[in-house]
Amino acid sequence: MKKNYLFLLGILFLLESCATTPPSPGAADDSDLYLNLPPYSGDRLTVAVLDLHNQTEFDDPRIGRGVANMLVTALVNSGRFTVVERNEAVMENLLKEQALGMSGVVDPTTAARVGQLLGASGVIIGEVSEFGIRKTGSFVGIGGQKTITTRVVIDARLVDVETGRILMAAPGFGQSSTSTGGVALTFEFGTTGFDETTIGIATRKAVNQVVRKFASVQNITAN
Repeated sequence: MKKNYLFLLGILFLLESCATTPPSPGAADDSDLYLNLPPYSGDRLTVAVLDLHNQTEFDDPRIGRGVANMLVTALVNSGRFTVVERNEAVMENLLKEQALGMSGVVDPTTAARVGQLLGASGVIIGEVSEFGIRKTGSFVGIGGQKTITTRVVIDARLVDVETGRILMAAPGFGQSSTSTGGVALTFEFGTTGFDETTIGIATRKAVNQVVRKFASVQNITAN
């Protein structure tokens, strides 16, 4: 049975004001925090981004939706894609027709139909396959030292809406560690300060890896 993600968020961290030393996120390769793409002035591929399927042990649909929203932001910021807004009514009707829940696995054929209805040329689908947090060390009262390491792995695919063909499969991996004294504050997707947490940093790295890979084929697929 999957663990409850809300429980994870609730017990990992309390108020940052209780910390005896400020957290200092770090990782092996901070270059993934930024897209670092060269300037671009060509055509932009119009895409839709569907919620990623959550395959992690944490049973919370906001993981797939949160990662999808971060993908939207990175795609727009790349300057190489136009992202169309989701139409929840279209999504719900089509997924009901396909006997899927809103968090169900969407195959390339279904994704292509969604993309056509939304007016997109491509659709991004995929899975969050790892969303893990590991803690080492211990606290004694408000003292002590603890290291928190977060790993996020996503697998995304870019589907052509005309053919249903997968144009590219792009994995993304992100990791971030924080050493902190006392206790620290964490945030959920979309809230103020989320990007500064180990979860936010690791997710951003994974998302940027995926977008850079999709950008590498943008010239071929733009129309």
